[in-house]
Amino acid sequence: MNYDLAQNLIDINDFDSAESILKNNHCNDSTWHYLYSKLLLSKQWFDEALNHLKIACDLAPDNYIYNNELLKFLGRGRRYSDDYYRGGYRHRNRGCSCCCCDDCCCDCNFSCCDLICLDSCCECMGGDLIDCI
Repeated sequence: MNYDLAQNLIDINDFDSAESILKNNHCNDSTWHYLYSKLLLSKQWFDEALNHLKIACDLAPDNYIYNNELLKFLGRGRRYSDDYYRGGYRHRNRGCSCCCCDDCCCDCNFSCCDLICLDSCCECMGGDLIDCI
């Protein structure tokens, strides 16, 4: 397997070609999992990227590059999900047909549909989060 070619393709953002090479030559070794995690991270598929990065670290526990990358990834904290929920790569539709839900005007990170759902849950239990709904 030509890992250098896959790495170079990832570096120049040719993700389709890199994915084709990696999927057609699945090896299950640490380098494959590391490169595949980089590819998934570029697609912002964070959960799967983290899984493959952990596998790479488990297969090569002494590899400084893999372990450092895992520490950086885990150190992202709240930003782990911010890329998906607020990033420009994908515009998250929260299950609504109203456009205002995707662009929340406050920092609470709740859309109007989220609040309506929370209010409904509260009302099922005898409470009321938003009394005007």
